[in-house]
Amino acid sequence: MSNLLVVIGITGQQGGSVASLFSQEPGWKVRGITRNQSSHSALAWTSKGVEMVQADLNDPSALPAAFAGAAALFVTTDFWGPFYNPQTLSLLKEHQTLGEYCSDIELQQGKNVFDAASQIPTLERIVVSSLVDAETLSGGRFKGVYHWGGKAMALKYLRESHPELAGKLSTVVMGNYMGNWLRDLKLRKTDAGYRLALVGSGTTPLPHIDVERDTGYLVRALLECSPGKTVLGAGEMISWCEMLRVWCECNEVPLAGFDQLSIDQFERFVPVPGLGRELGEMFAFMDEFEYAGGDANVVLPSEVGYLLVCSEYTN
Repeated sequence: MSNLLVVIGITGQQGGSVASLFSQEPGWKVRGITRNQSSHSALAWTSKGVEMVQADLNDPSALPAAFAGAAALFVTTDFWGPFYNPQTLSLLKEHQTLGEYCSDIELQQGKNVFDAASQIPTLERIVVSSLVDAETLSGGRFKGVYHWGGKAMALKYLRESHPELAGKLSTVVMGNYMGNWLRDLKLRKTDAGYRLALVGSGTTPLPHIDVERDTGYLVRALLECSPGKTVLGAGEMISWCEMLRVWCECNEVPLAGFDQLSIDQFERFVPVPGLGRELGEMFAFMDEFEYAGGDANVVLPSEVGYLLVCSEYTN
C-alpha cells in the first residue's frame, strides 16, 4: 500500500515540483489541494492521475478531510495572492499596511493547516516551506519583510501550540528563485553592457535554486532523514555580482556592473505600492545578515544527502 503525500500549493512552482517527483516515486501516492478543481492547472494534475481535493487554507473546516489518511504533508502558504488582489485594499484596517494584512492572512493560513494536521492520526511527517524572521534576526531593524514574517510566525505557532506535530517537522528555507533571472529581475542594458541595481553590496553569497526542478528532491531528502532538519533551498551559494557575471557569460553579452541602491532609492523604482519597501528591506537584510540570518540550525542540502547545482539555469 502506498504512502499518501498531501501537497498544498500543487499548482505553484514548489508544490508542483514536489508532486511531479512523488507521483513517479515508488511507494507514494499524491493528493493535491486546490481552491478550484475546475481550473486549468488542477485539471492538468487530474489528467496525470493525481487526486485533487478542493479546499481553501482560509477555511479551516475543510482541511481535516483534505488531509485524511496522509502519511506526509508538504505545506506552502500564500502571501502574494492577496497582495496582488485589488480587492484586498478594501479589507485593510485603519493604519494597516497591505504587507501587514497579507502577513496576518498567511499566519492564519499556517495556523489553520497546523491545527488540522494535528488531528490526522496517520500523519508521520510534515515538511514546511518557510523563511526566517528578518525582524527578530536583525534586532528589529528590518520590520517590513512581511512575506518572510508571516511564514516564520506560523512555524513559531506550530512549535508552541502543537509540540507533538512539531516533532514530525522538517523545514525548507527556500532561496532566491533562479526563474527570476528569466522574468522578474530588471537588468538594465547600457552602451557598455548589462547592469543590475539592487539594495546592498551585491557581494554576499546567497542561495539560488531552480525551484521547479529541485524542490521535490529537497523534500524527498528531508523525508529520508529523521525529522528536525531545516535545509536551505540552495542550488548554489552565489552573490548577485557573480550571478550577473554568469548570466552575461551564458548569454554572451557584455557585463557592465552592479549598482548599489539604498532602500529609499529602490522603493522609488518599484511602481507597485508597498512592494519596493518590502523587497528593499529583504535585500538589505540578506546583504548584511545573510539569507538565513546566521541561524546555525539552517543547513545546506549536502548535509541532508542532496547536492544541487543550478548555475547552468542562467543560460
